[in-house]
Amino acid sequence: MKMRHVLLEVYCENNTSEPPLCCKDGMGNPGYHCLAENCPNVSYTYAPYELAYAGEYGVVPDSNAWIGFGGDMHPIDIDDEKDAKFKELWERICRQKVQEAYEEYMKQVKKI
Repeated sequence: MKMRHVLLEVYCENNTSEPPLCCKDGMGNPGYHCLAENCPNVSYTYAPYELAYAGEYGVVPDSNAWIGFGGDMHPIDIDDEKDAKFKELWERICRQKVQEAYEEYMKQVKKI
């Protein structure tokens, strides 16, 4: 079996007062259960160039646990060549930080 981690943004579009039966965490709190149950109110999109910490059920707990490549990191007035270089730089830094997080965790685990 092959496996791949996929980062998605999941949305709850239910505007009614009664949550559907598949609503596990309450309306407005979408998650994997919405996708698994084929909820009619769920929509999703990909989350490109994002770095995140996911908790116990693979859900990012709050806005302080992820950062996306955009905003002031991605100026509007750049050409395609610079855009590609910025994205390569972001990827290199993200991969390095993931490795650093692992190494720091392993170092601190030994102290416990």
